[in-house]
Parts: sequence; C-alpha cells; structure tokens
Amino acid sequence: MITMRRNPVIVFLVSLFLDPFCHAATDTLTKGQSIKDGETLKSSDENFELGFFSLGNSTSRYVGIRYSNIQDQAVIWVANRDKPISGTDGVLRIGEDGNLVVVDGNGSLVWSSNASGVSSNASVRLDITGNLILSSNDSTDDADEAYWQSFNNPTDTYLPNMKVLIGSAELHVLTSWKSTSDPSPGNFTMGVDPRGAPQIVIWEQSRRRWRSGHWNGILFSGVPYMAAYTTYQYGFKVSRENDGKLYLTYSPSDPSELMKFQITWNGFEEQKRWNKSTEAWQVMQSQPSEACENYNYCGNFGVCTPSGSPRCSCLEGFEPRHPDQWRLGNWSGGCVRRSPLQCQKNTSNGGEDGFKAVRCAKLPDFADDHRVTSDECKKRCLSNCSCKAYAYVNAIGCMLWNGDLTDVQNHIQSGNTMYVRLAYSELATSASVSTNHELQVYDLSKSKEYTTDLSGPGDLVIEGSQVNGPDLPMFNFNCVASATNNFSEENKLGQGGFGLVYKGNLPGGEEIAVKRLSKISGQGLQEFKNEIILIAKLQHRNLVRLLGCSIQGDEKMLIYEYMPNKSLDYFLFDPEKQGLLGWNKRFEIIEGIARGLLYLHRDSRLRIIHRDLKASNILLDEGMNPKISDFGMARIFGANQNEINTNRVVGTYGYMSPEYAMEGLFSVKSDVYSFGVLLLEIVSSRRNTSFRTTDHVTLIAYAWDLWSEGKALEMVDPSIRDSCNENEVLRCIQLGMLCVQDSALHRPNMASVVLMLESSTTSIPLPREPTFTSVRASIDTEAVMEAQEIASSNDLTVTMVAGR
Repeated sequence: MITMRRNPVIVFLVSLFLDPFCHAATDTLTKGQSIKDGETLKSSDENFELGFFSLGNSTSRYVGIRYSNIQDQAVIWVANRDKPISGTDGVLRIGEDGNLVVVDGNGSLVWSSNASGVSSNASVRLDITGNLILSSNDSTDDADEAYWQSFNNPTDTYLPNMKVLIGSAELHVLTSWKSTSDPSPGNFTMGVDPRGAPQIVIWEQSRRRWRSGHWNGILFSGVPYMAAYTTYQYGFKVSRENDGKLYLTYSPSDPSELMKFQITWNGFEEQKRWNKSTEAWQVMQSQPSEACENYNYCGNFGVCTPSGSPRCSCLEGFEPRHPDQWRLGNWSGGCVRRSPLQCQKNTSNGGEDGFKAVRCAKLPDFADDHRVTSDECKKRCLSNCSCKAYAYVNAIGCMLWNGDLTDVQNHIQSGNTMYVRLAYSELATSASVSTNHELQVYDLSKSKEYTTDLSGPGDLVIEGSQVNGPDLPMFNFNCVASATNNFSEENKLGQGGFGLVYKGNLPGGEEIAVKRLSKISGQGLQEFKNEIILIAKLQHRNLVRLLGCSIQGDEKMLIYEYMPNKSLDYFLFDPEKQGLLGWNKRFEIIEGIARGLLYLHRDSRLRIIHRDLKASNILLDEGMNPKISDFGMARIFGANQNEINTNRVVGTYGYMSPEYAMEGLFSVKSDVYSFGVLLLEIVSSRRNTSFRTTDHVTLIAYAWDLWSEGKALEMVDPSIRDSCNENEVLRCIQLGMLCVQDSALHRPNMASVVLMLESSTTSIPLPREPTFTSVRASIDTEAVMEAQEIASSNDLTVTMVAGR
C-alpha cells in the first residue's frame, strides 16, 4: 500500500474546497497499492495528476485526471462520470482481475476499466501526455501494448498525441458534460465521420450541429482558421499506423505548451492553450464561430456566405422552397430545383443535362469517394441520374453526391470547385450571360444594372496569365461608382501612394473599400497588376481580403473588404486615441501581424516578400484584429531563392532594412526588419522617424540605449505603462531589437518570431547594438514625418548613420 499520514478532518475540508489533490504520489500504481481520497498519482513531469475531486459546492466525489501545476486545474478525464461517490471514503486500486477499479466506502464497485485478458502483474501509469495506461509491468512504457488506456476512452477532452481511429462508420469519440458542474454525459458528442474524406462532426444527440469540412491531406477544408495555423510539420495529421488502420492525431508546434480540444457542455468545440504569462486558458478557436457554421444553416441546396447580406442564397438553377419564409430570413426550408433534369423525364425532348461549376469553401456533406480520374469522375456522375454533383479534389479524389446538397458554405477566394448537375435550359441561361465559363461575375442582388455590363474582355490576362476567374471576380465600373456614391468626397477614406480609397455599399448591404488607381501615377499600373496577381491567390485571417477588381479604359480599381477601424497608425500615433489600445490588444495585434507574415513567407501557395510593412498598412477590423494590406510592392520568391537584388528600391523610410536601402538586396529578412520597427512602434506609440531632430535619430537607437541600460520600460507608451504585462513587454522589446539587427543573418525568421511571441518559455537571443539606419540625406521634413512611399529609384538617396 502507498501509506501517507492524513488528518481525516483536514482531508474532508480540503475536498469541499476543490483542492483534494494535495498529496503527491508516484506516477505508477501496482497491484496491492491504492489511492485514497486526498492522494494522487502524478505524471513524472508533474503536469498531470489523477485523484478524487468535487465540483462546485457538491460533496459528490469523482475520480479523474486534471492539470496539476496551474491555477485552473481543469479536469480532462473522468472515470465515474455518471456514478459519483458520496463522501470521501472512495478508493482507486488494481482489482483482483487486474483491472483498474474505483470502489466506495462500502467496497462496492463504482467503476472499472473492464479490460479483458489482463495479467496478474498489471500496473497503471500516468504518462506525461496525460494518458492513463493499464499494462503489464514489462510494458508500462508502450501504450500500443496496453490492456486499457484513457486516451482510448476519453470523456470530453482531446489532447495532443491522442489517436482517433478512422473506421468505416461514424465514431462519436467525445461526449460533453451535462453542465459545468456535472460531468455526467451531456447532449453533445464529437467525433469523426469517414465518408468522402474524414471530417470532424459535432452532434446534438443524433442531429448534426457542426462539421469541419473534409480533410484534404493538410487541413479540414471548412475551418477558416486552419489555413492560418496548419503546416505539414504540425497540427492535425491523418496517417496509417503499423496495424494498417487510419488514425487522426494532433502534434503541437511547441510540445512544452499545455493545449487541449474540448466539446463544451453547450455544444462548442474549443481549442485552448494555457497562457503562462496571464495564468489563464486562452481560447484559440471555437466552432461553430458564426451563423454560417451552424449545420445546413441555409437548408438543402442553399449556400451560406458569412460576409453576405443576406447570408443565404440558392445554388444556381435552384430557387427557395418557401419564398415567403425566405424573404423573412427563415432559410431552413432550403431550395428546390427550378427546371427538372432531362434524365428524370419520360420523354427525350430537350437537351442533355450538364454541369455548372460552383466555388465552395465547404463542399456538401455525405459524399461518396471513388479512386478514379477526374474525367471518369464526371462520367460516373453523368451516367447516374441520382448524382446531383461531383468534385475532384487533390488528396481526396473523386467525390460524388447522390442525395441533397447540404451544408454548403462559400467564400469568394477559397475552397474547391463543385460541379452541380443542371437541366439544359439552366445551362443555356447561364451561357447567355457569359460564354466563357471560366469567368465568374460577382452577382450583386441579381440586378442586370450591376451584373451584365462588363467593361472589357471577359478574361483579365496579365503577362500571359489569366488572373480573374473563381479567385477574383470582376466588378463593372457602374456598379462601383454607384456603391461609392460616384466617388464622393464624403465616401473618401484616405489616400495611398497610388490613388484614393473610398468606402462603398453594395446593393445587398455589404460594405467595401475601393482603391482607385490614380491615372497620373507613373508606376501605378505595375503595382496594380502586382497586387491582383498576388493577393487574389492569398487567404489568411491576418491579410486583408480582396473581393475583386474593375477595369474600364484608364479606370483601374481594387475592391477590398471594408475595415471599420481604419489602420493601426490612426490609433497608435494619435495622443487622444493611444489609450484605446491597451497592452493586451497591442500584443494580439503584434501576434496577428507575425502570423500573417509567416503565412506570406512560408505557408501560402506563393512565397511572398511584402516590402512595405508599416503601421498605415495594418488595417483593423470590427474586433480590432490586424490585417496586412497593400501588396503593390510585394514580390514573389522562387522556391530556391533566398535573396533578390533590385535597382528599383521602393518602400517607406524608417522601415527599410539597411541591405535593402543601401544595396537593393531584399529577402524575407527585409520584412523581419520592418516587423521589428513596427513592434517597437506599437510598444512605444512613437514613429521610428519621430526622433530625427534628437540625438538618437531613430526609435531604434533610442530603444537600444534604454534596453542596454536596463531601462527598457521607459520607452513604453505612458498610457499603458501601469497596466501592461512587464515581462511580455520586455520580451517584445528584446525581440524587436533582434529583428532590426544590421545583418540579415542575425535576424530571426518569422517562424522563430511567432514561436518567441507565443511561448514565454522560448529564450530570445541577445541582440547586438544596431549601427545603421536608412534615412534621407537631403531631408524633406514632411516626407519623413508622413512616411511617404517612394515611387522611383531616381528619387531615392540613402545615407548610413552611425549609431550611438
């Protein structure tokens, strides 16, 4: 037996005040030993502990696993979740049959691991992963040889390294608690549906509540946030193990961090990470996160667009089943086919059925997958009258839908192409609008005034490549002019380096920002082309979303999502608005910018250098979330390119790295330098160029002097100095100094920057004293203070200034 001296009165009182895991034990329990109420098993790293606990003011006792060294010791697994013990006389031990059992004060069995074929020398160990493993004494380190393990019998929480079997049928893996204070099985379950391709599903009893979209080999295609965080090395993975079966696993980028996924008692899937600096659980994502993510929100054959107004529309060739209800905003009835299919008629009158391409971010549910070519996929659907649609997706293959098309979501820039079966008459109608099926016209409330008068050729071709189509809709000029009140002064949002920006409202109510290229801008056309080619292929939560473009004669415009809180510099450098950005929000903005840059440098389809990262190019949405904008100066890097030399240096003074400003050399490290400047500006609320008339010349030199003297906190914006997290601020200042190192080799890449920001345990190297900065030789005060863009290398003069 594990013997420990205990005062029964103290144990009872402690149990009532939710801290019953008060005595540390070994990580292993063998036959003949037991854990009494008030004693624990602890993992060898002491992150997890197993023992008895109560919830709220209840005296009911449960046996479970929870985190041990954090303030919020959240329970991640419960043994007797539907059979609590009354009183503190419960015992956890190895039973006579070798199983792990929980008995009450009367010796009655409350719970058992109930494994078969357990040997007499079995023992149980709490692993550092949080997995409780019952195995023979000879194999306690091998979970694959375990008789039983908690990872195979989870309650409401999924942990990293937990394997979920992907079988031939739906598997409900996790079951929610009944309430926050009742761990008995609740109304919601979460698991995997393997049909078509694996996807995560939340059920409310037997009814679907949410699904992730199909696994495409890299991410779950219907979860927007995954494109921002998932890489080939980390995140979710579906793989075939040695037993020949498929399993879903999750590997965090930083194994030392505490992270969990949970199905909450009220039906949400949440990913949480323990933030050591704030000593609280940080919700990284929660699903469903908005109305369109509620299962089949727009009904069968309906499409939900998160930014749409209204959100729901019918697939082309379909119309609302209940028009009156649809107009009132009740879309649950969905849509019905407008024209019957030829294959469903008894006569042969009319043309043959065909397919219409539809871009979807989340393909419909209940797909059947087939291992055939894309051509054969189309033939199979066409030969089966029950087939409503097909798609061919890389890493999945041929997907066919023989039933109603349910739970379809649309985003303008992302997703897969689905081919919906339509009657010949519907295809003919569609063709009359545009004979080129590759051209997608952004449909503004079905009004001919806005949709049929294209300003030029159907395809937008730049340097031999078509750039419009599903990724980039074309707006006509009249539509944009009407949306912006004919580009009125009242609608003007501001002026960029290559033209004016206006606010607009589409007929459906969606707000947009229109960037109108100046006709007299010498380099404007090249930047316009560049921005179209680049941003049309990008999608990330921290990049501004390009909705489309418009070209008519000399008029060239880009249409973006509207950012109601303007740009970061609007708040950061205004003494009256600085206080509105508290430290927590500033840190979130820093993290968001870093993730956006990491996406550009490493995780997007293209490897992109922004070249003009600055506060005015960071836009803020309604939640003050940052979005990198203005890709007019960005460049694509080849897969094997590390550095490019240019004779045309463009950018903004104060943000350009020394090697770029003086030698025309730029790389991903050039953006890292700009990020470092921006980080220091966010901490201090001071422009880098605002020190021109002082001894320090730049914010970088000022920051170095304070940091090297141990006075770094003096540079923090006074409006947040008393309320900020000092350790977090100091780490950011040191990281900023590291990013603005003179030599690109001494700067971290953005992957390292993100890791150092998100993990307080990751050490940050000591920076060297900066000695160079880029400023104008013949200083134009207004140009420097306003950080004007440089449009021509003929205007550029840079000098090298020695630091203090």
